[in-house]
Amino acid sequence: MDLMAYVPHFSEAPNVEHVPVIQHVCEQPQEQDQIRNIIKGDRIWDKLNRWCLKQRILSRRHPLTRWCLKSTTAVNYEISRHLESHRYMIHPFSSFRIVWESLMIAFTFVALLVAPVLITFFFDKHGNWHMINDMMNVVFFCDIVIWFFTGYYDYRTKVTVLDPMIVARKYLQSYFFIDILTVLPIGIIDYIIPSSMWYCATLNMMKILRVRNIFVYFSRLRDVYRINFQLHKILETCTVVIMCIHWAACLQYYVPMSVNTLGTLSNDSWVKSSYFLNKRTKAEMYLVCLHRTIITFVRSAHYLNVKTHEDIVLNLILTIIGFLGNFSQLMTTFYITIKRHLKIIQQLQEYMRYKELPYNLQRRLLTYYHYRNRKSFERNKKIIDEVSPYLREELILHNYLKLINSVELFKHLPDTVIVQLTNSLHSKIYMTGDEIVKAGTRGEALYFISSGTVAVYNIMGKEVCHLQDGSYFGEIALVMDTEHKIATVVAVETSEICVLYRHDFQRFISPYPDLLNRLQNVALEHLNKSLFLDLAQDLGTPITSQYINISNIKSKKM
Repeated sequence: MDLMAYVPHFSEAPNVEHVPVIQHVCEQPQEQDQIRNIIKGDRIWDKLNRWCLKQRILSRRHPLTRWCLKSTTAVNYEISRHLESHRYMIHPFSSFRIVWESLMIAFTFVALLVAPVLITFFFDKHGNWHMINDMMNVVFFCDIVIWFFTGYYDYRTKVTVLDPMIVARKYLQSYFFIDILTVLPIGIIDYIIPSSMWYCATLNMMKILRVRNIFVYFSRLRDVYRINFQLHKILETCTVVIMCIHWAACLQYYVPMSVNTLGTLSNDSWVKSSYFLNKRTKAEMYLVCLHRTIITFVRSAHYLNVKTHEDIVLNLILTIIGFLGNFSQLMTTFYITIKRHLKIIQQLQEYMRYKELPYNLQRRLLTYYHYRNRKSFERNKKIIDEVSPYLREELILHNYLKLINSVELFKHLPDTVIVQLTNSLHSKIYMTGDEIVKAGTRGEALYFISSGTVAVYNIMGKEVCHLQDGSYFGEIALVMDTEHKIATVVAVETSEICVLYRHDFQRFISPYPDLLNRLQNVALEHLNKSLFLDLAQDLGTPITSQYINISNIKSKKM
């Protein structure tokens, strides 16, 4: 049959009437301006108030907004809660905080560069550096005040705290007293107590504590400016190096001048050498101090004498700091994997924050990954996967042979089966409190304790004994399909457990028909000589054993 005969033929295009198509476009309803509902009016003052309030509330464009509040409904609710409860507080994810923290990073960095220079090289010009110091104090004091009006996000409860009493208490209990030391009124103290300029200048050195704020603000803004983890660490390291060298260079001159103020400066001091006295400008004097500092940090020989006590003590301290810096760099070179581990931890923290995981679960996840890194799981797996099959077999046999040989049941197995069993062991990590075996369940595997400690509890929940490194339990499950547990085994600490499943074991011994029956008899004979759960319970106190019978197979021996 020719199917094309049923297809209509048109000599010209048919006249088809065009029917208009109605297309529905879904649009999200326009959000209400909640700020305008609160502050109404079109005067300049009203517009300014609305703008200021908009800068204080949650910013929809803030990167952490989508991390902590994943929906538009949650964002709208957070804004409404802020406006209705504590309107004058500043939200931690607001536009104001982005601008203020960015400005404070730049201002604090410049201030920490200027402050030691003013104190050291312009010590005699009180009026000039007092005015600049007061300007710094005003800005730093404003930062302290703003902290009292800035809420914080509690990662445990997943709630932004805006209550001023709770915010103030948290700040007072954390870094308030450290921050207040950086804004001491030096000019007022000098005015009240005559001849106290040297002590005031020494107190002004407390501004170095402000370097903590640079790191805190920079870590908060890393997501805002999309700075990757490596660049973030590089910038932090550069800041530490610059501040250490700069402040140490100023101390090179400040310490002798302080001793001179007390009237005990020796003529052997390097600041009285002809080389230094020929330096006329402050810049030349600073370069000499900077040169001495770098020489001290690298533990090289000085071209100017180091004879006075203050010079010896200061250079000794700076030499130790330089040695610690070189040692830390050496450790970083040797342990490159630490960087990879830190990157994984940073990604894990971002994941936990995005998923809003409970605090206890976050702690367990971090403990798990730290344990994996300490035990070098990834490195061992990579090495075993890359070597030749013969080397892989030898490595696995070496790693697990001690565990295999400790089991009485395996002493009756051929060597080829032993090698196959070591290849089938699965290494697992159990956290503190994890149930490894539960009473009343059917046994499916043999468990080796590679590292860690587990506790054995009877069916009534009473602790019977502890099993530690090299111990094992559950071997009956390999040869008896009807074996059931009469005890619960719980990890006391983070433990690495090697598991051998029954289906793998019986698959390897299947080529030997009579081996399974012989192993069952061996297992039952070994149980008669081993420590039973009820006997361990009768001893009255928890004990430590290498093996304990947690199976009810003994009652089925008859």
